[in-house]
Order: sequence, then structure tokens, then C-alpha cells
Amino acid sequence: MTGALVVLLFAPSVFAQADAGTATTVSSPMQYGGWVLLPALTAIVLAIVTRQVIPALFFGTFVAAMMLCRIAPDHTGGALSTVIDGAANAMSVYVVGAVADTDHAKVMLFTLMIGGMVGVVNASGGTRAMVDMIARRATTRRQGQCTVWLAGLVVFFDDYANTMIVGPTMQPLFDRLKISRAKLAYIVDSTAAPVASIALVGTWVGAEIGYIDGALKDIATTGTPAFLSSVDAWGAFLNSIPYRFYAILALVMVFIIGWTGRDFGPMRRYEAMAQSGDANDSEVEESQGAVGRFDWLLAALPVLTLVAVTGVVLLYPGFSKSRAEGTPLSWTILFEDADSYNAILFGAMACLIAAMGLAVASRRSTLQDAVDGMLAGMSRMFPAIVVLVLAWSLSQSSQDLKVGEVVSDWLVQKNFAMQNLPVVVFACAAGVSFATGTSWGTMGILCPVVVRVAADMGADLQPEAALPLFYASVGSVLAGAIFGDHCSPISDTTVLSSAASGCDHQTHVWTQFPYALVTAAVSMATGDILCARLQLSPWLGLVFGTVILAILVAVLGRKTEHR
Repeated sequence: MTGALVVLLFAPSVFAQADAGTATTVSSPMQYGGWVLLPALTAIVLAIVTRQVIPALFFGTFVAAMMLCRIAPDHTGGALSTVIDGAANAMSVYVVGAVADTDHAKVMLFTLMIGGMVGVVNASGGTRAMVDMIARRATTRRQGQCTVWLAGLVVFFDDYANTMIVGPTMQPLFDRLKISRAKLAYIVDSTAAPVASIALVGTWVGAEIGYIDGALKDIATTGTPAFLSSVDAWGAFLNSIPYRFYAILALVMVFIIGWTGRDFGPMRRYEAMAQSGDANDSEVEESQGAVGRFDWLLAALPVLTLVAVTGVVLLYPGFSKSRAEGTPLSWTILFEDADSYNAILFGAMACLIAAMGLAVASRRSTLQDAVDGMLAGMSRMFPAIVVLVLAWSLSQSSQDLKVGEVVSDWLVQKNFAMQNLPVVVFACAAGVSFATGTSWGTMGILCPVVVRVAADMGADLQPEAALPLFYASVGSVLAGAIFGDHCSPISDTTVLSSAASGCDHQTHVWTQFPYALVTAAVSMATGDILCARLQLSPWLGLVFGTVILAILVAVLGRKTEHR
């Protein structure tokens, strides 16, 4: 790291080698050549070494700002001036700019309000009532595991809320059915982030759309390819969902494991111990708190409000335009003038108001308790917002360095086939997120580069071939980030899942890893490779993946007999 900074500060002529042997100074980002990757690589390496993504993202932005200072026309200072100007620009231009951006502000407010809604619903007991309603009928091991899987799908709007609600609530059920805490931690962890990442409403959608939108705006500054002319961030987000093979197949894998009762790897040993009564060091008593018959509505109605208001705000401009111009309604017209940022912002505001109103009106919470719950929920989202802001900062500084153009030009020169892009992107995203322990940080680092590269490479293909590969590449970033984060022992969701499930952290990591690795391998083979190379429908890839996972579980897995 130090060596890289020394080169950056004192040997600017090195950066010009990629452009021409006679050049001795750098006057354009393109002349940096492969060195434009230095900020992103710095962030990745620093995150690995320190296991802290926040300072890593800022330091990456700082490196990018110094590189940009060196090519500024009015920059005449030496190394010290570069450091000072770089630090100043990293904060005043990129961090402040990320916060001041109107769309970014909407995403931050949306995230805070969703966190506030989750806090209010938790304080009123609504989410617990919803989970209890699902768990009430589970009397067998199969029913118990499938019940937790279903509960994980129901609490779809936030991965942290999912983990911290489902884990503690289901511990008594698993202890009663003699299922290991390791299995509970696996199910909780494997439903939390995967379902939150593909949900149309929740704390993830705003961030994911924000990353995609920033990259698309950067492409527009140099000319949007024809095949992307009608694609916006919301449309790219929606269309990338079927291509997120790992996230979807991870949910499928949990169901297969629970339904068949078969396990493989270290999990089998812990399941055998649980059935003999040795796996769980301490049992928890089932909650005796009274749950009203209709308390589940305290959680369901705010979520439905969020969906309804978001949909109305999203579609109303197109509907109004259609009526004013007298043209027939179509999906193109409906989404042509849709503003996804306004839609999620007003939807979040409406659902927060609904959650507060229901909690107080039902007398399940006082106004003070509801406000305290809201503030607690919002405070829990603050670290995520910090990561978002710094990821936006690094993304913008990397865009100013023309990272996408440099990487795209290099791939074109190497005759790299776009059909190979999804699997390579998935592997890179998985490696970065595993090493750093963050899916959001990985998305922020890689999304701008991948979107730019996919756009440039797709410009030479027919639209009907380019668009699916573009969506597959975007989906691979988001799915790969989930896989690495899912398996990483330093990931916050991995730590939370083990803690919320009452499972030793190391035990959770090692018992979950074989399942995640098998799912990732199948996802890459049937989705990122097969579907991309043969240009098959992603739904067909998901069907193939499901069948292969079922076969592998039948072959590798064994039912744990009671001893």
C-alpha cells in the first residue's frame, strides 16, 4: 500500500507507460492506463487487512482524488500539495457531493424511514406476532425447518430485522423439535440477505437502484448505447432479478434441506447431537408474552401500504400522461416518466406513518414507545448509510478516473466475449465480498465498472443479445456480493445470524459453508455459464439449478437418525 502511494506521489511518469513510451506526464485519466484501478484495489486490500470497510472506502476515494489532482490543469504543487488537495477533494467534492445529490438524499431518507418502520413494528410486537402465527402449526422437524424458511420470506424488507426477529423467536421451536442451533443459524442467514436483496420493497432496493442509477448516469455522459436507450435504474433492477441465481437458489436450497431432512458436511454431526440432546448448550424458554389475534396486521398493513403507495407514485405519471394525450395505456408509457426515487421515498413515508398510527391506535405502544422504536430502528441503519455514502464517493471518483472505459478498452483488445462476463463478475464480486465482509461495499465498488463494461461490450451486439447479458452482468454483481458476504466470517450478517440463533460463530461458519459453496457452484454452472453462453432464459437456468440441487442433496445428504 505504501509503495503504491509512493509511486502515485513521486513517479507520475510511470502512469504514462501504457499510452506511449515518449510520454513523461499524465494529462488525462486514460493515460493512467491500468493504474485507474488503484483506488478500488486499495479499498479492497485495506478492507481485507483491517477488516473495516468504512475507512477502506474513504481511503480508496482519497487515492482517487490524489490521482485526479495530479492531472488537474491548475495543479502545480509537489507531493505534500497532492496529499492535502487530495484529502480536501475527497471530503468536499466526493463525500459532500454524495450526500448533497438529490437522488442520494432520497435513498438515505428512504433507508432511515424503513428502518424506523421496522423499529416501530418491533416495538408494537407486530413482527413477532406475524412470525408466531406462522410457527404455531409446526410439530415435526420438517415443518419446523420449513416454518423458519417461510418466516424468513415473510420478513423480507430488511436482512438485519429478518435475522434478529426470526432467530430468537424460533429458538424455542427448534429446541422443542430437537433441531440444532447450527441449522437454525444456516436457515436464518440463508434467507435474510438473499430475500432482502430481491425484494421490491425494503432497505436494500434503494441502495441497489442507487448504484445502478449512478453507473447509468456516468454512461450517459459519453453517450448511452442504443440497446440501453430505454433502460433506467428501476428497469435494470427488476430485469436483473431472474439473473441473481445465487440469491434465488440459496432460498431453494434451504427449502430442499428442510423438506428432505437430509444433511451433509459438518451439519450432520450437529444434527445428530441435537437429536441426542447434546448440541444446544442452553435452551430458551418460549415467550409467554400475550399476542393478540390480529397483532400480525401491525406488521402486514405498513408493508402493504409501502407496496401500494410506491406502486401508485411510480405509475401515476405515466397514467396521467396517457389520459392527457389520449394514448392507450402500455407498460412502456406507464414506466416512461416513472421516478423510482420519489416512489420509494413517499412509499416509505406512508408506511412509517401507518406503522406509527396502527401501533398507537391499537394501544400496543404508547406514542413515546413508538417514537423510541422508530429512532432505534433508524439508528441501526446509520452504519449502512455511512457505507452507502462512501461507496457513492468511491464510485464517483472512479468514474472521474474513467475506470469503466479503461477496463472496457482492455477487454475489447483481448477479444473477451461478453458471454463470459457474468461468471467472471460473479467470481470477482464473491471474492471481494468474502474478503471484506460487506455486500453493500462490494456493490458500490464493482457496480460502476461492471455496468460500464457491459454497456460498452454490448454496443457491438444485437439488442436482443446484448440486453439479457447486460442484465445478467448486473445480477451477477448483486448475487456475487451476497454469496461472499453470506460465507464471510467477518460479515455482520454472519455474526448476527449466529448470535441471534444462539449458535457458536465458528460452528455456524463451518456448517453453513458447504451448503453455500454447493449452491454457488450450481448457480455459476446453470446460470452464469449455461444461460449466458447459450442465451437461454434465466428461468430455465433456475429450473435446472433447482433440479441439480435436489439431486446433489439426495446423493450427498443423509437423514440423521435419532440415537
